[in-house]
Amino acid sequence: MKKVAVQFKEKNATDIKITAPGSIGGMNDFLAGSCDILMSSSNLLPPHARLAEEKGINIKAFLLGYDIIVPIVNPGNGVTNISLGQLKDIYTGKILNWSELGGENALIEVIHRDNNSGTCGIWHRTIAPATHQESASLVSNSSVLAAIAENENAIGYISSSFLNSEIKPLKVDGIDIGNQKTWTENYPIKRPLFLYVDENKFTETVKTFIIYTLMNEDVKKIFHGRGFFSS
Repeated sequence: MKKVAVQFKEKNATDIKITAPGSIGGMNDFLAGSCDILMSSSNLLPPHARLAEEKGINIKAFLLGYDIIVPIVNPGNGVTNISLGQLKDIYTGKILNWSELGGENALIEVIHRDNNSGTCGIWHRTIAPATHQESASLVSNSSVLAAIAENENAIGYISSSFLNSEIKPLKVDGIDIGNQKTWTENYPIKRPLFLYVDENKFTETVKTFIIYTLMNEDVKKIFHGRGFFSS
């Protein structure tokens, strides 16, 4: 979105300031009137919907596309495939040792995202509504990547757009991320990416930016280049 904002400024002479406090933090700012457009990887939650109604905010969502959430381990970890059920058991504390998954006899160190994260929200809804107490909570995809890269016994999860050579993505139920068609159609852990606006404050500038983001071919190339998938 920062690249989109730069392109938009070049074409429209309008500054778009981008901040990234996480989906829930962004929603709080949006409802407080601190921003004109909300980027979110989370559907509107009931408490936010109620607050919006109380404040007379008429929220409209624009779907950009989808992001895949990938469980990751250190490249030195011998496990390559995991079932959705095993992931749930790891994050609820039922599976505690890599040997239960065909790996080394070592305790699994569980890494989570913090509760302000849309990534954390989709993980809670898909994998585990509550996480056992031994897990570590980190504030960003980058911090999860760094932790996994340094620890052969850790497991975490990130947006597919952040994958790099320092970590290893796990297949889930045998689905390989190399096959994007199978991945996007059948992969069980994915989330929508939205832009939210208040229809009561849908100014010409906001409208122009939304249309530009949704329709411009250069923006679509940026979107796909970052590892996201169109709606």
